[in-house]
Amino acid sequence: MNKLFLGRYSRLIFLGDSSSDSGNVMRMTRGASPQPDSVYWKGRYTNGKTWADRLADMSGATAINLAYGCATIDNDLVAGTVLMPSGVREEVPSAMDQFDKLDVLVAELKPSELVFLQIGANDLESFIDTTCVRRKCEVTTQMLAERLVKLVERLCRDLGARNVVVMNVRSREDYPSVLAHNDPQKVVLTRKLTASLNAEIHSRIAALQAALGSSYHIMVFDTYGFQKKIIQDPLAYGIDPDTRTPSFTGIPADGSPIVLNNPDTKLFLDGAHMTARIHALLAADVLKELALATMDAADSSSSK
Repeated sequence: MNKLFLGRYSRLIFLGDSSSDSGNVMRMTRGASPQPDSVYWKGRYTNGKTWADRLADMSGATAINLAYGCATIDNDLVAGTVLMPSGVREEVPSAMDQFDKLDVLVAELKPSELVFLQIGANDLESFIDTTCVRRKCEVTTQMLAERLVKLVERLCRDLGARNVVVMNVRSREDYPSVLAHNDPQKVVLTRKLTASLNAEIHSRIAALQAALGSSYHIMVFDTYGFQKKIIQDPLAYGIDPDTRTPSFTGIPADGSPIVLNNPDTKLFLDGAHMTARIHALLAADVLKELALATMDAADSSSSK
């Protein structure tokens, strides 16, 4: 059934950050990141296949994955960085840069192709920690959402995309890395910023959809709600109720082997990234919502 549904799309295309990265940062850094490779599977920021990998496998077609770990919406606003073998941090391609790469790869997208965009979490990280992200100017969630939706518009108007799924930002206030600051004000700020960005994305995408018309299908997937429902009822998903403690807590100082703590029952692999088990659940939810949205669009079209 999954392959049958995804088979309607001739190709899946992924733009985004570490949640979608299929090894691009690993290739960019020549294996320096993400590390250790005994934790991060084949350059993924998880211990197995990502949700993007799983959907690509189900589709049966060759996918284009241009996502980079640490990526932001637009490096002119906020730039994500990774540590190179030289020890120097370099900027990674933002979602805007990834669009430019896609523009070079394909002259025009076919109506049968499906584009996923998962971005924004690292932009919000810059409000509480600039270790891995560089602020180029003062930004607001409104500015970030405007730039993100402009990217979606360019995908549609300039490249001809007809099917786009925008993944909103997960509940960053629940990240172990955010909680590890032991600063309630940062948690509150993160919660407000995430809610604000997601609300802006939702309203602006709705306006873009109305402007483009019914021949375009732009869906916002509620990744925030997906993560929240697991945190609020972890046992229903077979997840450890201690969601603030990740599976991987660091490299042992004594040089002993790295041991992942119950990755099959943990929400987080590390301070921010999901375990492969959660990626599998996410892939299933995305597929379900995509199928429902497609059915709704078909019903709406037939009733006219």
